[in-house]
Amino acid sequence: MRLRARITNAGLLIKMAQSVEKLSKTWVILFTREYVHFIVGKSSVSETMQMFGQIKQDRIFEEYLVESALNNQIFVEVSAEQFVRGLKSCHQALDVKLKLAKKDGWPMLSLNITNSSRTGNRLYLTQDIPVRVLQSDESAELTEPEVESQQVHILLPPLNDLKTIAERLKAIGTHVVVAANMNGELVLKVVADAVRVETSFKGLINPELGQPDGTPAPTPQTALKHRTAFAHVRVDMRDFVKFLHSSIVNPKNVICCIVDGQSLLLYVYLGQNTDSDDGQFIYFIPARSH
Repeated sequence: MRLRARITNAGLLIKMAQSVEKLSKTWVILFTREYVHFIVGKSSVSETMQMFGQIKQDRIFEEYLVESALNNQIFVEVSAEQFVRGLKSCHQALDVKLKLAKKDGWPMLSLNITNSSRTGNRLYLTQDIPVRVLQSDESAELTEPEVESQQVHILLPPLNDLKTIAERLKAIGTHVVVAANMNGELVLKVVADAVRVETSFKGLINPELGQPDGTPAPTPQTALKHRTAFAHVRVDMRDFVKFLHSSIVNPKNVICCIVDGQSLLLYVYLGQNTDSDDGQFIYFIPARSH
């Protein structure tokens, strides 16, 4: 098993890690020949928030090598706090090399960092991040959950705006109803004992969704009869706020998909367009009845 690379875009990698850090104390990084994946959750768990992210490896690495008996895939579980702290040491470094190594018999992601002092002298630092390498039976569970066809897909307003609203709504209730239609309308609603607060947006874009082969996605049998009809889902406010922390990567496009009464799917694209190669997070938030 071998993994090594030179980090060429530490800033982006740090922001992605900080985004995932808000979701869980530990998560899984999957290194493949083409992509680096960030995984929070398991396909066998459908009652908790899950996130599956990916970015093409050449957007953040050079001299990239990954080899393993598991189809050249390496799954490592990391502590969110330790991983982010280690990466912050790379910020504005002259050179950073990453390597999967063993120290005293324990697996580590080692960051060999080269920097310069104020006097121009070279400074060398090694940051060892403890990891747990997953076995094949564990990695088999790390697949995206299956969901029903969504009735609505809509481009969200800037996440920082939604984050400000959600922080205020959080003080009122523990759940938020997210509703939208195919006529560019989005509603966030909180209902408490004697209070009902609603925020609405109009004039948003309902983007065309395609399939991996580039052909238009078929209209689901569960599609709403009218463009102005709303699909609704009630989710945990804490999950919704955690998703909004992805604003740290300053995404240009975030698509919200609603499976009426069942789940909320949120696609966060890090690049200028909806190209997952430039970086993508997919959040799966289940409905809550109570």
